Amino acid sequence: MQQIKKIPLTRIIWDYSVDADEFYDFLSGEKEQFLHFSREMIYVRILERLSWYEILEFFPVSVIKRMLTPKTLSMLRSDSMRHKYDYAARILHKQALSPPGWNSRNRKPNEYPVLSDRWYSIK
Repeated sequence: MQQIKKIPLTRIIWDYSVDADEFYDFLSGEKEQFLHFSREMIYVRILERLSWYEILEFFPVSVIKRMLTPKTLSMLRSDSMRHKYDYAARILHKQALSPPGWNSRNRKPNEYPVLSDRWYSIK
């Protein structure tokens, strides 16, 4: 079972009666088929239902790297989750990170400035 700790299966697959050993064999790569699920579908369920700290606790880094592929990330439901895991994937796969966006080119002008033009238009 390649260092995968026992995770609460009911949080990942509550809608099926599954054998835990088959599930762990599938996650570790020893088994190629698990019910009708693809690996990406299981990875998406794990990413959406467990916190990042639980994922770090239960899975080795090698499995987490396999989870965080562009195909898996595109299957996540929320944009914020995709953005968060994309950032983690870039760090784990040693890819370049995007700039933080604090430069003046990316900043929008204030919508409600403190001092508006009306104060300067009085003559």
